[in-house]
Amino acid sequence: MSDAVPRLLVALYGPTSAGKTAVSVDLCLRIRDELGLEPIVVSADSRQVYRYMDIGTSKTTPEEMRGIRHTMIDVTEPVRKLGLETFVAEARQHMDASWASGGVPVVVGGTSVYVRSLLEGWEVDAVAEARNAVRRDFPRSMAEDAYAVLSRLDPKAAGKIHANNYDAIVNALAHAMGNDPDRAESPVAARQVVLAVDRPATDIDRRVAATYDEQVRRGLRDEVLGLDERYDVLAQYGRLGQKSPNQVVHTHGYTEWFDVALERGRPVENLTAEDLAEVRDRVVERIRTHTRRQRAAIPKLTGIKPVRGAIDAFAAVTAALAAGPVRATAPGGKSSGGDRSDGGRPGGQRSGGKRSEGSGRSGGDARSRQGTPGSRRR
Repeated sequence: MSDAVPRLLVALYGPTSAGKTAVSVDLCLRIRDELGLEPIVVSADSRQVYRYMDIGTSKTTPEEMRGIRHTMIDVTEPVRKLGLETFVAEARQHMDASWASGGVPVVVGGTSVYVRSLLEGWEVDAVAEARNAVRRDFPRSMAEDAYAVLSRLDPKAAGKIHANNYDAIVNALAHAMGNDPDRAESPVAARQVVLAVDRPATDIDRRVAATYDEQVRRGLRDEVLGLDERYDVLAQYGRLGQKSPNQVVHTHGYTEWFDVALERGRPVENLTAEDLAEVRDRVVERIRTHTRRQRAAIPKLTGIKPVRGAIDAFAAVTAALAAGPVRATAPGGKSSGGDRSDGGRPGGQRSGGKRSEGSGRSGGDARSRQGTPGSRRR
């Protein structure tokens, strides 16, 4: 990107069913068509990284992409959890490539730890071993104890995390217990535009129910059956319960099908109309609860600006472009690198340590998605 155009990093965060997809694609089209910059979407959704889980995670379809390239979708199979270190490393590769070609990465998602790790320049490789130790000392059943320890060691970090968000607690506690200096609490060398898409809780609740009903109409049942056939999900879940590594049973919208099947003592394909009504009730209630946690994270994202739609979002982007070169400033007011509108290492200073061997294969360009060009802006 030239001296005249600051390096930009746009983030669009919001709860499930808030309408992030439509806003993000419309924003990207405006960036491309009106500013002449090439945007890419970097998905920050911890469920959409898994293949074959398309309908139940509301993955953006090629038609919805409207010619905008999407990355960090379908990164790996759901046989095991994708580690945060793997997500960050691969997402940064896409961001760096975008900046190198003069483009604009647009981080879009509702997984706050994914969004924060990219905005704040976390060094996650260095704490992978510490994270494993925390998981050994504080299994999921001891999430409250882990949160209590985190609150004592790092009250600021605890204040940004919901007490029931086990994975986020583990990540923060791994940093806090090790007092790790490589956790880069400094933003990346880019002008950040952090935006929130939200709606009233009653509106979100209504949309959650409507989304599930639409997923069922689109073939969610067949998708669940296909996952069960591919991975023997029900049998493994029956043997291992919550210790099952398969992420299908740790994803709202899927796990409820297998919960009800186990409780009723019959395979998923034999669930009755009454069983399916119970599945729906559980899915809707759990996702509604999840959206409340997501909404609670909005004010905890530094510098976040609420927007009503793509017009507001685009205005924020153009204002950032007009602000001139970038001075990345760490929390507390320390400069982390001076004016770096086109200099410095994209993604911030990194330790260059060994990349953690994580879950799944590398999520390179082969797994980015490209929409169909030529569609009109909605």
